[in-house]
Amino acid sequence: MQRLGLVLHHGIESGAELSRYGRLAETNGFESLWVTERYFHEETAALLGHLAASTTTLRLGVGVVNPYTRHPALTAMTAATLDRISGGRFMLGLGRSDRAVIEARLGIPYGSGRDTMEAAVGVVRRLLAGEHVHATTGRFPLAGAKLATRPIQTPLPIYLAAIGPKALQIAGRVADGVLLNAYVSPAYVRWAVGVLHEAARAAGRDPAGIDVACMLVVRLSDDPAALMPALRERLVRLLAEAHVGELLLETSGFDPAIAARIRAAEAAGERPRAVALVDDAMVASCYLLGSAAQCRERIAAYRAAGVDAPLLLPPLGDYARVAEALRPT
Repeated sequence: MQRLGLVLHHGIESGAELSRYGRLAETNGFESLWVTERYFHEETAALLGHLAASTTTLRLGVGVVNPYTRHPALTAMTAATLDRISGGRFMLGLGRSDRAVIEARLGIPYGSGRDTMEAAVGVVRRLLAGEHVHATTGRFPLAGAKLATRPIQTPLPIYLAAIGPKALQIAGRVADGVLLNAYVSPAYVRWAVGVLHEAARAAGRDPAGIDVACMLVVRLSDDPAALMPALRERLVRLLAEAHVGELLLETSGFDPAIAARIRAAEAAGERPRAVALVDDAMVASCYLLGSAAQCRERIAAYRAAGVDAPLLLPPLGDYARVAEALRPT
């Protein structure tokens, strides 16, 4: 059976609901269930602890927490505890968030996101390995720290969220896996895997040992055309991000100059003009959209591009239908 995971969207209202989602993933044969961290929504460690107690075989992942709001020592404590209570089923996803959230909204100095991320991985890995960590300099000085609890998995897998070349290179050097961004195309995946593998080889690592996971946004529908306006609107927000828009467009075979035109339209308050710049081909390139058969074809395209573990991300209200319609075969 090929590996396939699910991702929970935000909006969970009760423990009973969360348990039901875990059972649906497990009984339908999915390998893993992931939760995401979004500020001022559900807290991830609490969700994962509940899932650890209400499932038995499902691997559980977080995609992702960051080293600004969670010190690496706290992250290591959380990872070791979740791995213990789940019986060795936990996967840790780390990312660097972004300056607009960390510094502007939360008031935490951001500095160099990539350097901070790489330093955090080193601290977390050493603590999970049972080392006594003493560092008087750097982003995370520790005046002597050692975990009193250890994970079951040795090593516990650490995944890094990455989209640009420098983040992918860090993942190639130090991570057990990479979490590729949602809303990316198979063509982007081929490019990203090439960067990842080149960095791994340069670091003396076997590229085949780095797990490639990717969140795939699913819209299961018999009338895809009816969903296009909303999906194009969502892509405007992604493509308007500085540098990200150009990268995703170029690696997917579209004109990267469209990103600047989208930003200009957004800055002028002309959202309809920005949405008109996103065509249906762009939407089709980065969604799982259509019937179950069409979505399965898209999953196969991502696997062929280099994704080892496709992670299906449906709207929460469609979670059960997607879990049953797209279960592993």
